[in-house]
Amino acid sequence: MILDLKKLKSNLTPKNMAIGAGVFIILGIFGIAAFSVVMRPKQAIAQEVPATTAPPLIPTATAASLPTPVPTLAPPPPTPVSTHFVSWTNRETGIYLRDAPGNALILDAIPNGEEVSNVGNQTTVRGGVEWIEANYLGQSGWIATLYLFEIEGNYQRIGEDGRWLFRDMNGMVDMYLWAGTPYQVLQTATDENGIVWQEIMLPDSSTGWMKEW
Repeated sequence: MILDLKKLKSNLTPKNMAIGAGVFIILGIFGIAAFSVVMRPKQAIAQEVPATTAPPLIPTATAASLPTPVPTLAPPPPTPVSTHFVSWTNRETGIYLRDAPGNALILDAIPNGEEVSNVGNQTTVRGGVEWIEANYLGQSGWIATLYLFEIEGNYQRIGEDGRWLFRDMNGMVDMYLWAGTPYQVLQTATDENGIVWQEIMLPDSSTGWMKEW
């Protein structure tokens, strides 16, 4: 192919060059647009494909440590309450141990507050009085149940000089307690004069107040 340089030079006028440049620019824009259309799906597909990740690790089962058993302590056994059978009458002579129920031979005199043992389960009535078999200082006999009392727990006894029993801490006298009278302390209190009193319970469950000496 032989180029006609004269003819080509004559065609290279400013107007033709401007038209050619415009056509070139338009073709370039279309080329870029076509290229972007062709490449965009590939890029989108490449972006949508998730990266391969390693599967989550399955936790390995470990042997659970069992708690150390705590030994259970057995509750302490209840403290047994001691039971006492004591003689008592509100008189100085105490009571008598007889060899048989009723007005039989007196074997011994039992002072107030003394304990008796081997008290029987059966009673008998003689002379309108109920009697029960018991033992005092190794000697068996019969005691009127009217003068025999069962006391649970600890108890104290009135001293040799005896004591006055008051109805309350105001000083109203109730009765005189002979030596040996058994009693249990319910509470202790102090009056407005600073005197210490004890509320006590007698074997027959009656109560009163004593000055604490």
